[in-house]
Amino acid sequence: MALLERFQQRKQLLSPTAPPSTSGQQRFEQKKRFVATEGQHFQYAEIRRIIGMPLAMPLEAEEAEEYNHMNVLAPAYNEGFRLFPVQAEGVFAYESYGGLFGPIPVGEGKTLTSLMIANKAWQKGLRKILLLVPPQVLRQLVERDIRWARTKVPITYPILVLGGKSLAQRRAYARSGKKGLYVLPYSCMCTKDTVEVLEGIQPELIIADEAHKLSARNTATTKRLLHYIERYKPEGVCLSGTITSKGILDYYHLIKWCLGSNNPLPNSTSLANEWAVVLDACASSGDCEYVSSTCTGPLQPLVQWANKHYPHEQISQDIAGFRKAYRLRLTSTPGVVASKESKLGTSLILANVPVPDYKAVEGWNDLENLIDNVEERWLTPNDDEIDHAIHKWKWLFELSAGFYNSLTWPEPEILAERRSISEIEASDLLEKAKVHHEAGQSYAKALRSWLAEKSKPGLDTPMLVGMEMARNGAATVGHALYGEWKAWKDLDFPGRPERDSTSVRVCPYKINEMLRWSHEEVMPTGKGAIVWYYHQEMGVWATEELREIGMDAVHCPAGDAFNSLIIDPANADKIIVASISAHGTGKNLQHFEHQYVLQWPRPAHVTEQMLGRTHRNGQKADELVVRTNWTLEFDELNFAACLNDSLYIHQTTGNRQKLIYATYDPLPKVFPSMVLQERGFQNRKLDRGQEKYLQEKFGD
Repeated sequence: MALLERFQQRKQLLSPTAPPSTSGQQRFEQKKRFVATEGQHFQYAEIRRIIGMPLAMPLEAEEAEEYNHMNVLAPAYNEGFRLFPVQAEGVFAYESYGGLFGPIPVGEGKTLTSLMIANKAWQKGLRKILLLVPPQVLRQLVERDIRWARTKVPITYPILVLGGKSLAQRRAYARSGKKGLYVLPYSCMCTKDTVEVLEGIQPELIIADEAHKLSARNTATTKRLLHYIERYKPEGVCLSGTITSKGILDYYHLIKWCLGSNNPLPNSTSLANEWAVVLDACASSGDCEYVSSTCTGPLQPLVQWANKHYPHEQISQDIAGFRKAYRLRLTSTPGVVASKESKLGTSLILANVPVPDYKAVEGWNDLENLIDNVEERWLTPNDDEIDHAIHKWKWLFELSAGFYNSLTWPEPEILAERRSISEIEASDLLEKAKVHHEAGQSYAKALRSWLAEKSKPGLDTPMLVGMEMARNGAATVGHALYGEWKAWKDLDFPGRPERDSTSVRVCPYKINEMLRWSHEEVMPTGKGAIVWYYHQEMGVWATEELREIGMDAVHCPAGDAFNSLIIDPANADKIIVASISAHGTGKNLQHFEHQYVLQWPRPAHVTEQMLGRTHRNGQKADELVVRTNWTLEFDELNFAACLNDSLYIHQTTGNRQKLIYATYDPLPKVFPSMVLQERGFQNRKLDRGQEKYLQEKFGD
């Protein structure tokens, strides 16, 4: 049988099907067991729909080869170019279902996948297609990726780049009626003309590359896009290697849009929220009354389905089992293409070298005193009161790197110049602002005491307590705390000046270790390196010190000029001091091998993206060693929280995370989820099985 016919049969086989029919007696027994209320009946119907969807079947080797032959340009095919398996699966999934939800690994070719999907849409008659990309990768896409892609696969549509255009130019393009692929950075989606541009273009397909940019439903960008989707019903493709950082609600609205009837989550938002309780929050069935009741009720069919189709997985009849069953349903859903086993020929090694003799480094005693003040006395370097553990993290993250951002009041004459007012008016504003600040300090101290003694779930963070008092006054928290809060709020006023932030360098212990590494380990290789940083001051500091010892160092904060510089392989012999925020997503930096993480980022999805800039297909090194400098207890806790959340993503979405399969030298320390939360890291709460996995893989 011709492979093309087999493709057509596969499409028919994988098209949405109705749940299998049952006899009247079977339906009666099912209703007796599951339908106690109308809500339960609806939930049962939804889960029957979900388990009734067929299993997606990956392309077999022979089929994949034929698909390459059909979709790769002949010269490139004859020279040996082939799509990565996940690229072929993604394009084929869109071709089959008219939508794609792709938690595809970082570095697995999402850009080429997007361009090929656009061509498939163009071939079937769609004439307005929108590609959303992060702003920092726009130049790479236009200058390199599209030109390269044209040599490998058919691109038959015009390309209209809206990034870098003025508001008037974007509006003119949108109203022009031109057909083709419109490329729009996410940064242009938060401007006032977004709705006008979207409705002017009226795309029939929207491809969201790095779709985690749309995870927060309450942002202007996501709201405007969802409004357009609701009104015009375009086809949807969402691609991201880090589709979630918290749970299913990060991507619920996206997968529902992309897959329609193949949505593996309940189509009811209220039911999806209930599933989120099970999948995202509770550590075990004993921790949550809702979980305990539902896992043996309406949700049980999903566990039974998983045991039937994946008998080798040994899925338990509890919450951990339901989570695993959901992951299997998600990754086997028609229209979902998730990561498989890593095919990279490059191993990833995270090598930690604590700073030796750091207590002897100049400035250490001062730094230690500041850290102790935060840890023990709950005071910032400015002697401000810290009201909650989550706010301690901010100061410890800065101090652990050897610096902090000092907050100081501007002088009256400076404020007067900024606001074009008299110095007398400026002095009055500053005095009132200082009184308000002192009241805030008094409230912060009272709040910390209240949270330590009287907090409860749902009322255990400063924001939640503040919202409660705004709604109900002293009724829940008592008059003492409410009085402090009310006095602080009453002293606020429009136009209140804020303190200025000035960076203060205290101790260069981590900077010094990075300098030693670059001089002794990188320079002899004759190659360049990336030094990753988080705070702008650390990038400036590192660049200054590298140049001081004669290294060819280039500081790359955000900006188009630096985007062009860092992606250019001609600069692979330089030390690039790169902002994680500006360059840690989307860019192809495989021409760099050596890298040093000066400040390890807390969010797991940020880490995954950062590592994926170099650990990706095309990396020529046999081993990619990422050097770290975890030295203090805070460093170990910070990484443990990142690893904790990485495991959650790894096991919940089926999207393999680099932190989980990387090699460590030495093994990192792991801490229970509750310990990390108590220290203010706001990490995901793992279930007992996940905690056990971390201990077995990384524990002593």
